[in-house]
Amino acid sequence: MTVSTDAREVLVVDDDPVVLELLRGQLLSAGYQPLTASGGPQAVEILTRREPRIVVTDWIMPEMDGLELCRWIRTHFDGRFVYVVMLTVRSEKARLMEAFEAGVDDFLSKPFHEGELLSRIRAGARMVRIYDEEARNAAKLRRLNEQLLKANVDLRRMASTDELTGLLNRRQVLVLLEQLWATTRRYDRPFACAIADIDHFKRLNDLHGHPAGDEVLRQIGALLSGSVRQADCVGRLGGEEFLVLLPDQTAEGALAWAERFRELVEALRVSVEDGWVSVTISLGIAERTAEMTCPEDLLKAADRSLYAAKRRGRNRTEVAVAP
Repeated sequence: MTVSTDAREVLVVDDDPVVLELLRGQLLSAGYQPLTASGGPQAVEILTRREPRIVVTDWIMPEMDGLELCRWIRTHFDGRFVYVVMLTVRSEKARLMEAFEAGVDDFLSKPFHEGELLSRIRAGARMVRIYDEEARNAAKLRRLNEQLLKANVDLRRMASTDELTGLLNRRQVLVLLEQLWATTRRYDRPFACAIADIDHFKRLNDLHGHPAGDEVLRQIGALLSGSVRQADCVGRLGGEEFLVLLPDQTAEGALAWAERFRELVEALRVSVEDGWVSVTISLGIAERTAEMTCPEDLLKAADRSLYAAKRRGRNRTEVAVAP
């Protein structure tokens, strides 16, 4: 298909060969590029193949009249503006309204003067240029809106996630801690959390470099994401420390999960620049109790359990004991 890129190409449709040749000659003299069709079906073939932007068509034609042709154009070129001028001897208001409803843009009464024809064509060319400019502006606006939407999504993601691991960042996971605390307390549902800390992480960085440490953090973050339920929330508190929120989970259930995860980490082998490294992780578990008055109490209980795990040899899980 050859698509007309400007309004110089004009399709003329008339079943009268004399009128058709007259129109063709006038358009050529004025610098336009006329295409001619002796009826509606031939016009459809040309429109499909070349997509001219201006059509001058007779109203009364056999097989397919001007109104039918105009309706076909509006149906098949909905996203591309075609300016339609109707040649007619009709002047009844009702018929003219019918033509407008079919999508006709302008009329030219027979017999017509060459100046009238060219003025209609120039008006059509202006309309085509205006439409195309608006379409380009609309496309630019759509692209800009898409870029802004993507930027907003990226900004929201960056504001709520840890750049290295892709987990929730400290601020966001603590916000969710408060929300889950309020919900589980309102409905008197169990709520546990776990704080996990990579053992001897500073030593790993000193021996193998920070890129190795970053890769360990990424892989443990991926293990965390894959080991929890859909309702659970996982975030990086900072450094080598992670927080896991476990709604509708008791301390016993949290301990079972923590031990499975600890074993996954113990079996992990991470490829680094100078070979392979393995790490272990310590975890502290706490469940919300009636004595706790705020989310910070739950967090402090899990933190105390974590330090107990560190003191007792690392690579283990400790659970807060209710007072």
